[in-house]
Amino acid sequence: MILTELISPNKEFTWIDITNPTLEDLTAVGEKYALNHHNLHDCLEPDHLPKFEEGDPFNFIILRKVLDEKEKGATIHMLTTKIAIFFDGDTIVTIHRVPHPDIFPLCKQLIDAGKIISIPGFLLKIVARVQQSFSRFANELNTQIDETETRLFIRKKSAGSIENLYLLKRRAGLCKKLLLLTGEVVSAVQHRQKKSSEMQDIRDSQIKLQLLYDQMTEDALNLVSMYMSISANKTNEVMKILTVFSAYFLPLTFIVGIYGMNFDFMPELGWKYGYPMVIGFMVLVFLLIYFWFRRKKWL
Repeated sequence: MILTELISPNKEFTWIDITNPTLEDLTAVGEKYALNHHNLHDCLEPDHLPKFEEGDPFNFIILRKVLDEKEKGATIHMLTTKIAIFFDGDTIVTIHRVPHPDIFPLCKQLIDAGKIISIPGFLLKIVARVQQSFSRFANELNTQIDETETRLFIRKKSAGSIENLYLLKRRAGLCKKLLLLTGEVVSAVQHRQKKSSEMQDIRDSQIKLQLLYDQMTEDALNLVSMYMSISANKTNEVMKILTVFSAYFLPLTFIVGIYGMNFDFMPELGWKYGYPMVIGFMVLVFLLIYFWFRRKKWL
């Protein structure tokens, strides 16, 4: 466990930052700062969803931030990481499994520079950074969806396996669900904040992200449906070709079957030109079937 304690320059609040704690570490911290043990247990659940819980003396928030790794999975734990926050009037405790160089070092600099002077301002910075992670991932996901759509419809190339399309749909759906729950956290924070332009920006960004992920989820679902339709169409084309061949050779096979019977009394067997006549009749049948298919526009 890495524990850092920082007192703001104006001595308005104290920040305790805890990275990668064990159960024993959290138990000790909980006893020292009187943190709710149920909330501490939530901190160790890797797949816990975002939430806001009012408590005494500490309120409790869980946020989920999209991981910066290039290869992201299709589960909540593999796609995002959890940030737990306890706060009251003069103390804020942040607990997270992995370091967040784009959040907490920046917050420390802003605190030292006197630009974060209260716990509400600190919370807004964290929420804003979490939203930025979803915004970056939205751009990445949208690019992948556009490239897949281009390969599928314009370049007429394979869009990859159905598993890849499923991953796109799954990631978009997970982020949509997480953003809906994060929106509840933002609303709870908003009710406890004074009106400010920063709070309004966060609220506007939250609405924009939810609409964006709604659209991407719908686009991913449409891609899966289109992929299945195109695959079914290709299968139908193959079956059409096989059916055409069957239609050509079925009557020819019937003729050959008749003349392959070994009966003693078959008058055609004694004909001098019987063999070329049968071959000619088979060619005629083939041509009739061909022109019939052309007339029906099946070829």
